[in-house]
Amino acid sequence: MSKPCQRCDNPDAPYDLRNGPACSDCFVKYVQDKAGRRLGAVARDTRPLGRPGPRRYLGGLSFGPSSTVLMHILDSSAKFYSSKTSSPAFEPLAVHIDTDLSHSADQKDTPAQRLLAKYRQRFPNTSFECVHLSKICTVKSLDWPALGIPDMGEPEGHVSRLQKFFDSLPSMTSKSDILRIFIRHLLLDVALERAYSALLLGHSTSALAALAFAEVANGRGFAVPWQTNDGPFTICTYDAIAGAPGESKVSQAHMPIYYPLREVFKNEIKIYLDLVPSVKELMPGDSSTASNVVSHKDLSIAEVMERYFDSVEGPNSGIVANVVRTTGKLDRAASGNSCLMCGMTLDRRGDSRWAGELGDDADATDSASRLANLCYGCKRSMNG
Repeated sequence: MSKPCQRCDNPDAPYDLRNGPACSDCFVKYVQDKAGRRLGAVARDTRPLGRPGPRRYLGGLSFGPSSTVLMHILDSSAKFYSSKTSSPAFEPLAVHIDTDLSHSADQKDTPAQRLLAKYRQRFPNTSFECVHLSKICTVKSLDWPALGIPDMGEPEGHVSRLQKFFDSLPSMTSKSDILRIFIRHLLLDVALERAYSALLLGHSTSALAALAFAEVANGRGFAVPWQTNDGPFTICTYDAIAGAPGESKVSQAHMPIYYPLREVFKNEIKIYLDLVPSVKELMPGDSSTASNVVSHKDLSIAEVMERYFDSVEGPNSGIVANVVRTTGKLDRAASGNSCLMCGMTLDRRGDSRWAGELGDDADATDSASRLANLCYGCKRSMNG
């Protein structure tokens, strides 16, 4: 005979929630409360001085399980606060980055836009927008000339130039790594341009643990606290100097980044979606072939790490949580210089040591990208 729910004593408690039985209602409430408390922390940390203004949050939407649950939480919060006349307005904007380079940026009725229309209908209290990946050619947080990449040209040529750029990258890991960096740049660019209070990303505990390990494996261990912890993130922007070709004026801006689902496991996200079918039905079918890949050479490092943490989350969820808690204790050391590609703070001594241990010729590597000022991880992704 199964035990009753440890939270409400409901005899129908088929779910295991943190080593205790739970009913469906308590399971859903648990996930919502976890995310709600994190949103409360965002509100406290980003509250302006003086009279409270609107809480304007930009959420990244990948159409995956975690970001879909994040949209549900944000929409529910917006609906709740809209009924409270004494509370500051809660104004979420969900942005999906369309990474399909088979069509132009201005094409209408793309698969991403059609799917986004379904999200817009399901979550009426949230604004939705689709941004094409080719817009990365115009963001100010990337200095293309300093990266040694030719001018991207006119907007109508951005898609083809970007496709050629990805084709030139040396491996599946490089393509996956640079794509993730570009998506982050674009989300930050929209958040800065429109003066949003914070950028919210839907990573679960499991996803943050996988990201931490992947960044270390990619040669960016120094930047792990900046990638996985909540808090302000410094963004360098580059403006061309008139009459000085190839030179840019560097400025700094700040944007808080938070992970409201950082205390929720991936498996808990999946169960939550099963319990809220009206949200789950929005998600596209899983077209990923990663689970069917036999050879790891056909996977990126990020995919390998994701598969690893998927396999250990069930029986060893404490290990996954400890990875995230440990990275949360790491200091956000600032070196004064930032990588021109990923935007993370540079660790020149660590990069040189890492290159030496891997048998790379640090001088030769640096000579090829000295002007680019890249971290070791981005040098590897760009040059192999």
